[in-house]
Amino acid sequence: MKIQGFNDVLAFTVAVIVFPMLWAAHGVGWINLPSEALGATVVLETLIVQFYFRKAPDITALKK
Repeated sequence: MKIQGFNDVLAFTVAVIVFPMLWAAHGVGWINLPSEALGATVVLETLIVQFYFRKAPDITALKK
């Protein structure tokens, strides 16, 4: 993964820093998030990871 622009930095920050900190703060008891909010963060984390680690399309197959 090569971080190139603002969107990449934002996605990386949210996926690696913000969501895990929210989960840790909720687990320790510093904040109380509803289960729906925690579920939404898990879904968003999954989508970010899937988007940035997807396999690049095979360009040679498209040229034929």
